[in-house]
Parts: sequence; C-alpha cells; structure tokens
Amino acid sequence: MKHQAVNGLKNEAVIIEYLNFKRFKDLNEKWKKHISTMFPFIKDDDVIYARKHPDHQAKPDAIIKVRNTLQYLSIKSGRNPSVHQEDFFTFRRFLKYLGVDTWVLRTIYFYHFGETMKISNNGVPFTKEELEERYSSYFLKASIALDKEEIIKKVINRTVIKGANNKRTALTYLYYGNVDKGFLLSKEDIYSLVLNYREHKTSIHFGGLNYQPSGRKRTTVDYRYVRIKWGILSPMFYLSEKEVRDVIDGSKRL
Repeated sequence: MKHQAVNGLKNEAVIIEYLNFKRFKDLNEKWKKHISTMFPFIKDDDVIYARKHPDHQAKPDAIIKVRNTLQYLSIKSGRNPSVHQEDFFTFRRFLKYLGVDTWVLRTIYFYHFGETMKISNNGVPFTKEELEERYSSYFLKASIALDKEEIIKKVINRTVIKGANNKRTALTYLYYGNVDKGFLLSKEDIYSLVLNYREHKTSIHFGGLNYQPSGRKRTTVDYRYVRIKWGILSPMFYLSEKEVRDVIDGSKRL
C-alpha cells in the first residue's frame, strides 16, 4: 500500500510540470544544481523530460530523462513524511529472515497491536500512551537489539529505496521539498543519514527510520499495516545547503 496526501500528489505534479521539456539553461539555479547532480554530463541546450512513474506502488514518483539516461526520483514533502507501508506479518517475516530474535519480534507485535497472550488489558488493546507509560523499558531493549548496521541497511533498502517487491524499480534519488525549496539525496546520502541517526528510543525504530502502526483501531484496514516514517526530513527543509550536507555526513545534529 502506498498512501499520500492529496497535497503530496499535487506537489509531485508541480515539480514534474516544472522540469518537463525544459532546457537546462532555463532552469533556476536551485534546479540546475539538482539536475546536474543527477546528470553530470548535461549541457545548456539539453532538454529535460519528466513524467509520473506509472507504477504507483514503486518507490520512485517520477522518471527524469536527459538524452538516453534515466533517473528515478522519489518526491517527499510534509511533516514527518511516511516512506513505506506494509502488512505487519509480511514485515515480521522479513525481520525474522534478517535474524531478528524471537523476543524482539514479540515485542514489536506488542508495540504494534497493544496486546499479547501474556499481557492482558481486560480484552482491550493498550493505547499508545499506556504502552509508553507502562512498557517503555521493553521497547528500549528491543530498540537496542535492532541497532545493528546490517539490519538497518536491509530495512533502508526495503522501506526507502527498493520496496518489498524486488521486481519493482528502485529510486536513484530522493527529493524532499517543493518546487521552490528542497534538497536532493542520493542513495549513498540516504544510507548515511539514516545510519547517522542511530539512537536508542523507547519506540521501535531502525536508525533514523521510525516504526509505527498505520492505525490502532481493530475495525480499520490500517490496523494490520506497518508505517515507516522519516521525521528528520522535515526540519532539514529549513537548513542551508551546507547545513544539509553537514547533517548527512554526521558533523551536525538536529
């Protein structure tokens, strides 16, 4: 499942429209930097072609073409943007395949659904607030157990870059922002940024990527879906270009 707010879809459309059929020399300075990063060979008279990616479940939102070279661009915006959504039990099988301990998987189940066979709340799932108040030590312990680079890298690939289906197209760049302001991340930048924000929290997370249930009401479709969010992108929007690079390489903390 891939849900986006309507304004997110509009934002994508505006960016695609701005780039499509533009000669490189006619771009503003901001987009010249981004496009020349994606296409280092580009010349002033080269024409840029941009279109919506046809697979709405793939990670890229747009296909950008210059001459015979294609780049697959994911476009994100908004506060605390979501980068991935997946069925809980499918995601749990993936974590099990990575070698995550059974007790950690059980803790994630408890965090997601608010109930287990051993911990009862009179038949009613614990709320997020109750979980954080009563069982934060459980989640902190799981957070520490998940803090392994090999696990985080696999999660990055699945949730940000490639997706759960290996047959789908992976992104080559991620852009956060709108047509007027934003920053561009390469795949290498993505790995660096997520790994540089590895800290122990009393919530489930994978480096800088935060795990949360899509919904906690049993009667909703979202109840059994995982959502992965990447909250750091939003405050980075307000940084200068140099500050963005400093955050990516770990020399600046937000």
